[in-house]
Amino acid sequence: MGRKPLARQKILDASRQIVMERGAGCLTFDEIAAVSGVTRGGITYHFPTKQELLQALVDHDLEQWRAIESELRPKGFDEATADLLASIRSYTHKHQDRRRFVSGMLGAATLDPPILEPARDYEQRRMAGVEWSDAVISQYLLRMAAVGIFWSDLFDCPSIPADVRTRLVKLLEQLAVEWSTDNPNLNKPQQNSQEN
Repeated sequence: MGRKPLARQKILDASRQIVMERGAGCLTFDEIAAVSGVTRGGITYHFPTKQELLQALVDHDLEQWRAIESELRPKGFDEATADLLASIRSYTHKHQDRRRFVSGMLGAATLDPPILEPARDYEQRRMAGVEWSDAVISQYLLRMAAVGIFWSDLFDCPSIPADVRTRLVKLLEQLAVEWSTDNPNLNKPQQNSQEN
């Protein structure tokens, strides 16, 4: 019984390594067997198809992402603000392995969109029942800005200098606190400065 989880983890680790180094297009059961030391039969026992293996890799990556968010989650804030700060920090944190993995998976996800089902399912669960108040929309805007920074970094196309990027991330975090769902002033109409 202890053998199955170990073999499964070896397969996932080897697959992730191959994806990071050469991309998902180079991920074959023979290559996984060579890197992991698990037989092809053992691989197909755990993952009968390449699509199932790629979905498991996406699911595993989401688990790692949530672990990073948990580590970066600050204390002393309401739950929504702490979650948002953790999300901003995880998207803007320069984690090279994550970057290589996501880069390696892009081609496969484009050719076979169902491999992203674990990510879609996670996002749907996370957003289920959300009441789109002004505070929640403001927080979503900040999250999407952080996502934009992630993709800009991923494609190595920073349009701003590094020091400006740092200031931008700090501003996102500052606004996350200012626009907190616990902030009673958020939903108050702002006076137009021209009316004064």
